[in-house]
Amino acid sequence: MEYGFPEPAGSDARISFDRDAAKVIRGQLDLSWAEAGNRDLWSFLSLVALPHVTMWRFGHGNKERWVATDLTRHTWARLWWQAVVFAGHEHILAALSESDLNQLLERRSIGGDPRLVREMARAVTELAANAPRRPVIRDVTARLRRYLAFLDVRALSDQQVRDLCRALTNETITRLMTGIPESQGGPQA
Repeated sequence: MEYGFPEPAGSDARISFDRDAAKVIRGQLDLSWAEAGNRDLWSFLSLVALPHVTMWRFGHGNKERWVATDLTRHTWARLWWQAVVFAGHEHILAALSESDLNQLLERRSIGGDPRLVREMARAVTELAANAPRRPVIRDVTARLRRYLAFLDVRALSDQQVRDLCRALTNETITRLMTGIPESQGGPQA
């Protein structure tokens, strides 16, 4: 009700609902990671247990929000995973837009590593207010994915992961602000 349910709600109210619902879902569903990967569980929540809230949040136009074919897009599964990935770092989650989360969590090479997601999100959310967030996160995730073809971040310390994410974000900012394409001598990942 706090977010406007059952009346149509604006984007800000729906995002605020998501952030608070993620905490509730994570707290109330005592799931192992294996159980959280069970698509039937999430489909049950959206189709049987919470269809009225699922309809309010996303409508009926996108099947992935109802049927758990992709857990990064499902109404409830994505919130559980967000709560898990950002546990103890909720301030970073709160600073991310839905588009930011899509760039980070829907790319399996990044989204499959909670530490990498958090540090990339931290680097992006710490950008100056005038930095163009959407182009930055799109470029830096592509840059990071190229790095991941040659680097196993699981072998890095927390500080090394943080430094890598900041360095890649700085390279992106430099490239975007100077307007120099990488193929013409700009910074390369």
